[in-house]
Parts: sequence; C-alpha cells; structure tokens
Amino acid sequence: MKNMSSYIPKSSTFLFIIISIFLLFIFISYFLLYINLSDNHKKNQEIVFYKIQKDTSIFLTKLLFKFSNKKEILLEKHKEVLKYLDKNSYDTSLDEIYKKINQGLPDKPYNIYITDENLVIKNTTVPSDINFDLSFAKYLFDNHKQNNLIGVSPPVFEMFSQKMISYSDSYLQNSNRVLQISYTYDDLDKDLEDLKQSINENTNIINTNAYIIFNDGYIGDFIFKNIKSYKPSLEEIEKRIEKGKKLFDSFDKNLKYFKQNSENKTYFLLEHSPIFDEAKIVYSIVFDEKYFNQQIFILNLLFFIISILGVVTIYIINKVREKEYILNYKDKFIEHSIHEINTPLSIININLQLKNENLGVDKYSKKIEGALRTLKNSYEDMSFLHTKSKIKYKIEHLSLKSFLQDRVKYFELIAQTQNRSLYLEVTNDLIIDIGRIELERLIDNNISNAVKYSEIDTTIKIILEGNILKFISKGDKIKDKDAIFKRYIRENKSLGGHGIGLSIVKDICDKYSIKIEVISKNGENIFLYTFLPQISHTNKVK
Repeated sequence: MKNMSSYIPKSSTFLFIIISIFLLFIFISYFLLYINLSDNHKKNQEIVFYKIQKDTSIFLTKLLFKFSNKKEILLEKHKEVLKYLDKNSYDTSLDEIYKKINQGLPDKPYNIYITDENLVIKNTTVPSDINFDLSFAKYLFDNHKQNNLIGVSPPVFEMFSQKMISYSDSYLQNSNRVLQISYTYDDLDKDLEDLKQSINENTNIINTNAYIIFNDGYIGDFIFKNIKSYKPSLEEIEKRIEKGKKLFDSFDKNLKYFKQNSENKTYFLLEHSPIFDEAKIVYSIVFDEKYFNQQIFILNLLFFIISILGVVTIYIINKVREKEYILNYKDKFIEHSIHEINTPLSIININLQLKNENLGVDKYSKKIEGALRTLKNSYEDMSFLHTKSKIKYKIEHLSLKSFLQDRVKYFELIAQTQNRSLYLEVTNDLIIDIGRIELERLIDNNISNAVKYSEIDTTIKIILEGNILKFISKGDKIKDKDAIFKRYIRENKSLGGHGIGLSIVKDICDKYSIKIEVISKNGENIFLYTFLPQISHTNKVK
C-alpha cells in the first residue's frame, strides 16, 4: 500500500492553486468593479441631468408663459416709440419716450435701441450697449420687414446683465436703421438664481445650456452655469447661433443622446415647448470626466500591478514546482532503490563469506568486500533519508571514541581498495547524547566523502580533540562550502553518488546544534564539527 503522504500535493502546488484562484478572483473583481463604477457614474450623471432638465424646463415654461403675456404689450410699446421717432430725429435724446413707456413701472423694464445703417447701436437708453453690433440678427430683421411685421423675440439670456430679456424689432421708416425695444423679466431673477445655484452645486458640471428654436428660424440660447458678466463679440454670438442650428439638425428620430471624448461627456435632450407648439427646446449638460477617468486609471494600474506580480509569482512557483518534481523523482528513485538493493546486497555478502571460507581471501575478495561496504554505506544513507521523518531515534549516551574506532575499522578496507589510508588520532573521549544511527551516519558520510574526493595515495586524518571532531583530506579546493551540504549537490560532478551524504550530516548537525566549519586551503579540505556542552562531556584518554 502506498504511503498516504504520496497523495498529498506539494506546498508549491497548494500555493500555485491559491495564487491562480486569487488572480481569477482579482480578474473577476476588476470587471465587476469596472462595470459597477461605469454604471454608477452613468446613472448619477443621468439623475443629475434629468433633475436639472426638469428644473430648467419649469423655469423656461414660466418664462415663456410670462413672454406670452408681455408680447402684445411689448408690441404696443414698440409702436409708441415708432410714433415718437416719426416726429423726432432718430439721434435725439430718448429720455422723454423712455420715461413714458416705463411710466408707473418701478423697475423700468423697457429700453430703447437705435442702430445706424450698419446695424451698430448708436442711440440707446442703455449706455453700455453703444456700438454693439446687431448684424448677426440681420436675417431676422429682413424677414420681419419682408412680412411687414414687427418682430418680437422670445426671452434670451443676456450675458452682460445676467438677465432674461425679450426684444422687438423693425426697420425705421425710409431707412436701413433698426429700432429695438427690450423688456427685462426682473420678476424672474430669484427663479434664475435658484436654478444657477442648483447647477453650480454639482462641481462636475462644466456647462449647461438650453436652446429654443421657433418655426420662423429664431434661435435663443440660455447659459445657466455661472459665468462672468461680459459683452460677447459678434463672432461669438454668430458661433452660438450656428451651434444651436447644428444641434437641432443633429436630432433625427432620437429625442436624446450623448457624445463623449476623453475629457468630458455631453448629454442632449429635445422636447416640445408646453407653451408654444411652434417652439422646441434642446437641453445640453457637459460633465467633466477627469475625476472618473482618474478612478478608472487607478483601478487599471492596480489591476496591472497585481496581475504582473501574480504572473511573476506563478512563474517562480512553477520553477519551484519543477524543481520539487525533480527532487521528488529522485526521492522516489532512492525509495525504489532501497527495496531493490537490499536483497542482492545480502546475497552478494553471503556468497562472498562462503567463498572466503571455502577458497580463502584474495585480492579480488578484498575489492569485492570494499565495494560491498561502499554500497552498504550508500544503502544506509538512503534508508536513513527515507525513514528519518517517520522514526524517532532513541537518544543514548555514546562514546565518540569507540564509535570512531569502529567506523574507521569498517572503512579501512574501502580506503585500501581505493588506494587511500585512514589515520585516527583521539586525545580524549567524548560522551555524546545522540541517536546511535544518527551518529553513525554523521561519521560514515564524512569518511566516505573524504575517501571519494581525496587524492590517490594520500592519508585521511580523523582527529578528536576536546569537543572538536576533524576530518582532514588532500584534494581539490572546495568552491562552494554551503552548496555541498544541500541534497543532490556534488562539488565534483565527474564522480558518482547522489549528493545526499553531506545533506544528511547537515540535518543531523542542525538537529543537535553541532557547529559545522569547512576550511579549504593549501590543498587540504578540513571538516570541523564542534559538539556543544549540553549534548556531550569530555573524558581524558589514559
């Protein structure tokens, strides 16, 4: 029956699965969060748009209602001024007629404008409008003249005064000069201010406009976002009128749509005026997208960084897994080798003993026995490696001197068959608290390692002095003193072996806090093991 541990995945496999699941979770979370952010952003903008559109619609409905009540009165005021000008010069003072048309009205909402033949205002009751060019409205003036009527415009937003104003217009008799009478809707100032405040509370709104177009081609635009008071240029007015025309032309069957670029998004909505059947209103609100784009950028950046880290982590784990699989394969090979070697090893050993008893010992017998002892040492290493995690070794009070004498005697034949010799020097005995098999593996692997890597026809010295055990041999300089204690690492790859002997030594030393020191100089390699007082005590040799 197989060991249950063989069915348990390696830690790197668990980590690989966890990281993969984590990346999948991050990937799904990113898309859900991205969709959620986008949807919430869009819904919030639509809520703001429809709220402002509703407030604006209420205001414009109220404004157009007042316009419908004042239109005829404005026409009468215009006719009254025309009669006055028929009897006076067009360039005369307008104070008298100004007072007359505003008689009884505390706010004096009516004003008079007279242009020259180039449609530039030259005489007016509003001094700030002197030299203001009205040629942008010439097509309307001409249209009204052709139809022999006095034109009256719906309310427009006047940037300089920040008020809503309606204008009447007609050409003066026998002249190319135009007369305009304006009416200012002062009673709507509070409504207009409340609408502006509602719009300005949302800092993401860049601009908000409403355009009214009548069937006769008149276009009025209203800018409700707070802007500085100023007199727009003729070019700017013409551009606004042209923009309004294009905007109305852009509506096909859809009554609402939006357009977007990298910095902002604009919503548009077209509706019929509830007051005038011949009028349509377009609402537009421009939202700043910078903050939302920053949120998306940060989200994308975090996802990118996490993805890169995840991919790098998976790559590293994959490399670790490859190494684990290789090590696992080697472990399984050793486990299999243990079972396969034991029986033939016993048979060879028994037959060698029978041969020596019947035919005597010769040089071939010694070589075979040396090879058997070497093979047995490897077998003991593999067995120890396979069982060390499953067996708790009994701690005994062991004489290091006796152990050294026994193990050196065992390895003398191995060294002899490989043209090396062993020399043991013990100045004292050292009693160690350690597992018997563990001490045997520590000594055997050091002697075996010294025999394997020492030069031919040299002597390997094993010296016990105080609480320090030394293994001294002549050979190539050790390049990496740490790597040689790692499993499956061999300093000289041209020689055989699995590279597990010194890794077993390192595990035993770590377990019992035995200090390891490796010195490689002047053609000698010295392995020193210092036994701490808590696991040993020294007796002098008599």
